[in-house]
Amino acid sequence: MKVIIAEDEMLERKAMRKFLEENFQDITVVGEAINGRKAIEMALDLKPDLMLMDIKMPGLNGIEAIEKICKQHPAIKFILVSAYDSFDYAKQAMKLGVKEYILKPSKKEETIRAILRVKKEVDEENKLREHTRHSKVIARELLISKLMQYELSEETIELQQSIFPSMQSGFFLVVKGVEKSKLNKLETYLSTATKDECIIDSEDNHVLLLFISQKKITKAEVLTLARMIHIELGNHVFIGAGYPYTNLLDLSKSYHEAIKAVKYLTDRKNSNYGFAASRQIRSKDLVDHLIMEIHAGNEKVAASLIVNFIEEKQDNDLMEVFYKIKQGLIDKGMVEPDMSYQNLLSNQDWIDYVKLACFNVQYHYQSQDKIERAKRYIHDNFDQPVSLEEIANLVELSTNYFSNLFRETTGETFIDYMTRIRLDKAKDYLRENNYSLKEISFMLGYKDPNYFSRVFKKYFAMSPKQYQQAILKK
Repeated sequence: MKVIIAEDEMLERKAMRKFLEENFQDITVVGEAINGRKAIEMALDLKPDLMLMDIKMPGLNGIEAIEKICKQHPAIKFILVSAYDSFDYAKQAMKLGVKEYILKPSKKEETIRAILRVKKEVDEENKLREHTRHSKVIARELLISKLMQYELSEETIELQQSIFPSMQSGFFLVVKGVEKSKLNKLETYLSTATKDECIIDSEDNHVLLLFISQKKITKAEVLTLARMIHIELGNHVFIGAGYPYTNLLDLSKSYHEAIKAVKYLTDRKNSNYGFAASRQIRSKDLVDHLIMEIHAGNEKVAASLIVNFIEEKQDNDLMEVFYKIKQGLIDKGMVEPDMSYQNLLSNQDWIDYVKLACFNVQYHYQSQDKIERAKRYIHDNFDQPVSLEEIANLVELSTNYFSNLFRETTGETFIDYMTRIRLDKAKDYLRENNYSLKEISFMLGYKDPNYFSRVFKKYFAMSPKQYQQAILKK
């Protein structure tokens, strides 16, 4: 908690600072004011949580200072500090919301109790503000997610009405080429460049900007803002613009217009910002882009592109798109969605289909990564008694599921794979001829040399000794 001490007597100020520092580890004295006017300046500049305010100070007194501070920062708490003969001032202070009053000279216990009561109130208000702020952040993120994924439901409308009740229009910009380290810079810039509300989301190398305005935005204003962002970020970025709409449910259209525009701009490189003109992206380009995004597992962009393709009413047969998606997944060894072409009757059906295809891609890569982690662990710990349960726990899968996934991915059971790794290493040790069979057995994680020999002979049709002799004869 940040505290300012306003007291004209230097010894009093220093004594109070020392008292606070000795008795409260989580309190920081951020300033000392020698009069009421200085207290006002410090309050505006340092924004403390609490001010310990002496009533009688030269110039503006404590009551007058509190009144002026409260007008600009009503959240700041005050504790009045004064002598007995100025108790009448305290009554005035109570009207300003001041709830604590410390008399000079004060008892240590009374002062501590007064500060703790105010501190508790400050902490509770901070928690409430943080909870409210966090709830608003979540609501904003949910709104942009629903618009990007074409979830145009009553819940989407209710979200907009709760967080942007005065919305008159909105639009999307999609920025490509922004480094993650520059996102804070972009956010700071937008807070001063436009009065419109802006929700920022990032996906892969795209930054998605949803602007909500309390007035009707024109296309010229959208282009002006895109140009300003381009100047701020530099020539390495491309900014696709979606058209502004007054209807919330049309903002999904603005999103896929911005996606289409940034793809066009990036491919042609003849401009760094702008709208996508009608049919600027040929049908083949659009389908190729769709397949690429599905194979990357980008369900939001893929959903936008399939709707874009349908609404463009191009000559290509949707059936051809369906089989291209299906064959592309099969060629990469991935699971295709269990949906038939005949069941894809609406835009939402197609959105669900491409999202499911993307989820299958994501799952495939996640599974591959888990198996690779397991294989690396086996290679690094072949000399230890590694169990199936231990590795399944390591990659956060159930034992049965991991066992089946491991066999499906590697073509071997976990035991066979572990044994092969150990025996390949055994052959290296035998060729080196630096260790006894007993030592090699222990180095491979086998506690029984005889068992090691039996396993080796089963796999290579000769004992370790016979293998070593055959090698050394060459």
